[in-house]
Amino acid sequence: MSYSNPFPPLPGRALTYWLDSDMARTAPETSTSALRDMAWIHGQWRGLSGAATGLGIALLGGGLLSLATMTSAIALWLSLILIGLALLATGALVRAIKLPKIPQSRRPTASRAPQKFTSGINLAILITAAVGLPVAFAISGWLTQGPVPAFSFIAVCLLIVVGTVSVFAVPAYRAENARRDFRRYIDRHATIRAELENLSMTWHDPHGNRNFGPL
Repeated sequence: MSYSNPFPPLPGRALTYWLDSDMARTAPETSTSALRDMAWIHGQWRGLSGAATGLGIALLGGGLLSLATMTSAIALWLSLILIGLALLATGALVRAIKLPKIPQSRRPTASRAPQKFTSGINLAILITAAVGLPVAFAISGWLTQGPVPAFSFIAVCLLIVVGTVSVFAVPAYRAENARRDFRRYIDRHATIRAELENLSMTWHDPHGNRNFGPL
């Protein structure tokens, strides 16, 4: 993405000045600021956390399903459960460690992930079809083997959907709504708000003439 700065340097402005919704509407969508960079980083981390959490739930669910239906396949269900738990822990650690440190983050990195929710959904549908249809065809015989195998068939299909939506649609949603979500994050966390208030009064862009805001 290319950015521009429509405002001359305005140092020493309070955070409330930069968070004003009218100020945000005045600035073009392509303009940059320290707060908008932080919002993008916040969205990236939340997207990663959501993807790890959702995929972890899908794999953990698959592992528990395998444990219940294929007890002898120890390597399969144990691997799925352990990887699922590791991903859930990763999602939780990102939320606990990375999000509170957003004000100290460096400038955001480029991302090739979809930045629009509709694009993420479309990609999730494509991957679900590419992966899910062959799997569904391979285990379609379960539908005629009684209620438990039929339930297992439905569960496998749902877990595939959960995994693909988490990996592709959730990060896209977080990217598209990064500024809104970061504004809400500031409102909910007094420590972050206080840190940003201090930064806004002393901010000087070390790399150019970006202002601290708007968001």
